Amino acid sequence: MKKKILVLAAHPDDETLGCGATISKLSKQGHDIKLLTFTDGVSARDIKDNENRNKSLEKVSKILGIKDFKYGNFPDNQMDSIPLLDVCKFIEKEVKEVPDVIFTHHPGCLNIDHNIVYRAVITAFRPQQKKEIEINCFEVPSSTEWNPNSDFKNNLYIDVEGFVEKKIEALKIYDEEMRAYPHPRSYDAIISKMKSSGNEVGLNFAERFQTMRRINI
Repeated sequence: MKKKILVLAAHPDDETLGCGATISKLSKQGHDIKLLTFTDGVSARDIKDNENRNKSLEKVSKILGIKDFKYGNFPDNQMDSIPLLDVCKFIEKEVKEVPDVIFTHHPGCLNIDHNIVYRAVITAFRPQQKKEIEINCFEVPSSTEWNPNSDFKNNLYIDVEGFVEKKIEALKIYDEEMRAYPHPRSYDAIISKMKSSGNEVGLNFAERFQTMRRINI
């Protein structure tokens, strides 16, 4: 059955780092993918590059098969300075229909913007009467695992064999955000991570998630 998939990522590149191969797989299977990003991901470093960042998002969307994407204009690495209600209102404005499946940040990420996006998502998509929904949190390299109190509990594995190349192709659009090996946000480390995640459950490659809420009717 065709599903509506919503990905909510604080910064352009988080969606690809966290679940790029899964997005590509779900798109290939015929599901509708919508992406919301909240900040430009660079202005906190005094880089004013919104136009190029948005163009990058367009390219990544084509590579991964994202049909619809929107980007917000919240302050980079300062989303804790914005009332949570405003973030929730942005989500509610851009998402007219409650999706079947959501992918977003884990609350234990080191990055403050990731935390705020998670809180807004879990608030905006409160349980509704007779509506099935699943909310899954992804890992972001050099953010989730760098918080010693992250408490990420991987309870969902998605087989992404055959889609690793798409994730890497998309990440190359964000090449300025990548680092040299053995940094966890290097190409080799990301491939190794998908291998090790897959090996945990007898697969060649996988992306891991923590399902935070699942309502079946």
